[in-house]
Amino acid sequence: MNFLQKCGIFLVILLLIISVYKDLTSGTQESLELNKPIEIEQTSKKYKVVKVKVQSGDTVLSIMEEVNNNNKTLDITKILSDFKAINNEVSPHELKVGNYYYFPLYK
Repeated sequence: MNFLQKCGIFLVILLLIISVYKDLTSGTQESLELNKPIEIEQTSKKYKVVKVKVQSGDTVLSIMEEVNNNNKTLDITKILSDFKAINNEVSPHELKVGNYYYFPLYK
């Protein structure tokens, strides 16, 4: 192998090591923003919401119970209408796995 080939291989390996190190130490911005309550103002109503990534088997109601500490006294019609208002008329019956949605927090 000549000198240029050795330098090229060395640089590729060095860049790979640096990128893996940066990825492992800094994490992703997405993971820092999830499940942090934020406020959204929608049609003259203010909502305190949390951003959640939908997993397989999740429903709006199961996620709502989880983010609201298993509060079973929540009104289902209010939950569904608030969900639609916050998520720009997304149907609560057609959640897509892997997508992010905002879910309202109730006191």
